Amino acid sequence: MPYLQNKQTPPGSGSLRKLLFKGFFVLLPGALTLWIVNFAFNLADQWLGPAVDAFVRAVVPAQLLVGPFTGGHVPGLSFFVLLLAFVLVGGLTTFAFGSFVFRQLDYLIGLIPGAGVVYKSTRKVGDLFSNPKDTPFQKVVIVPLMGTKALALVSGRTIDAVTGEPHLRVAVPTPPNPFSGLLFLVPEKDCIDCGMTVEEGMQYFVSLGMVGPAEMSLTQRAGTGRGGEQ
Repeated sequence: MPYLQNKQTPPGSGSLRKLLFKGFFVLLPGALTLWIVNFAFNLADQWLGPAVDAFVRAVVPAQLLVGPFTGGHVPGLSFFVLLLAFVLVGGLTTFAFGSFVFRQLDYLIGLIPGAGVVYKSTRKVGDLFSNPKDTPFQKVVIVPLMGTKALALVSGRTIDAVTGEPHLRVAVPTPPNPFSGLLFLVPEKDCIDCGMTVEEGMQYFVSLGMVGPAEMSLTQRAGTGRGGEQ
């Protein structure tokens, strides 16, 4: 029947489609970067713009505020003030008093119903990237999962009260959020230390596997045990 016959693809349409998608993905990183930078500039202007403009008008003579600087608005200045604020906050937290103050603020914000849950989750992600040594995970291992192998983050160790066999408490994240996923108790003898640091493992999950080592230990080495340890 005519309507069941395969339609002929116009010559060159396949190559044109490939070029279209290739050009799209070549330009996508740059376009996404520009969008993020523009978003950050606009957000800084919304948050700090009025205060920064008032400060400029107060310290700069009015005769100099002409052209694009009319009204005291200096394009991009709010963004750099925001960056300076980040640097100052980071510097304050390196001192004992500053760290104490921010811990108290963390505690108070965490008491707010609803918002506290969101804040605590965001704080965990921030702590992970600002201070990888304080991560709740111990190491990255390979575990058997549904007939294949999966990368998992070790959060602790549990002993079977009946058999005495040690198990590892592991989390298999669902990218790109490394703090959501599936939790398993896997016999320690079945876990393989893949040789990645926790920070490298996080980068692997967040990047959907695009950032990761070209080689890793996927097979248990002879003479190893306890999660791949010698």
